[in-house]
Parts: sequence; structure tokens; C-alpha cells
Amino acid sequence: MECVLRPCRAADCADVVRMIKELAEFEKLPDQVEISDRVLREDGFADDPFYRCLVAEVQPEHRSRDAPGKAGTSTWKTCTSCLSSEIGVENRCSQMKFVVLDWNRAAIDFYRGHGAVDLTAAEGWHFFRIEGEALKQLARGQLGQ
Repeated sequence: MECVLRPCRAADCADVVRMIKELAEFEKLPDQVEISDRVLREDGFADDPFYRCLVAEVQPEHRSRDAPGKAGTSTWKTCTSCLSSEIGVENRCSQMKFVVLDWNRAAIDFYRGHGAVDLTAAEGWHFFRIEGEALKQLARGQLGQ
């Protein structure tokens, strides 16, 4: 499948949020999505952007039928993985990391099939998150209170 990988534009933010919500639905975590396209635009397209994002554009015949003109998850996953690894190597990145829910065998098999190592199983790493009030307390220096 042919696709073009390009930097995200502010005009893409609504579609990026749509795909984030679709992924959250698939992962059975829709209530955890709090981001909006406005916040994505503010954070990604200010003078000192907080993130960088790439968009994979696919040919019309490979686009999702559920959202005409937009790439669905089944069409952009492989394309983005291959092209983003090429971009990573070109920019001297030493690794790519993925976070996968334990029940998502298809994603686990996909990543393993491309040479990824499950760090939880191989090295005992765990992935942690601090959010909400705990994050605010940490920022104020009030650890563990």
C-alpha cells in the first residue's frame, strides 16, 4: 500500500482526536479521552510545540469506509510503523517503544513479529502514570501526601 508520511498540520487535529477516540473505544477505555482538537492545536502548533505528530495519508482506495476520505486504523498501522522507523533511523533514534494492553494479542503479535521485545516479560519493566491530584501534589513538592 502506498502512503505519504508528512508532518501534522493544525487542520489535522480534529481527525487526530477522532482517531484517538476510536482507539480508546477499541481499547475499552473511552472515558479516559479528555483531549480536544483545540488543545492539540495549542500544544502542537505554538512557538515552542509540546509534541510532534506525523500523519500517514493513504490512497483513496485504501481509506476507511466508516469515515470517507480518512485513514482508518487498519490502513495506517503498517504504513506508519514502517515509515516512522525509517524517519527514526534517519534522525539517529535508537529505539521505538509501544504500550499495549495485555489482552490485545493482535498488537502484541504484530510488534513481536517486527522484532519488538516485551520488556515486561524480558526485563521486568512496568509502565506507570501519575495524573490528576497526585500530579498537582507532585508539582507542588508534596510527595505522597
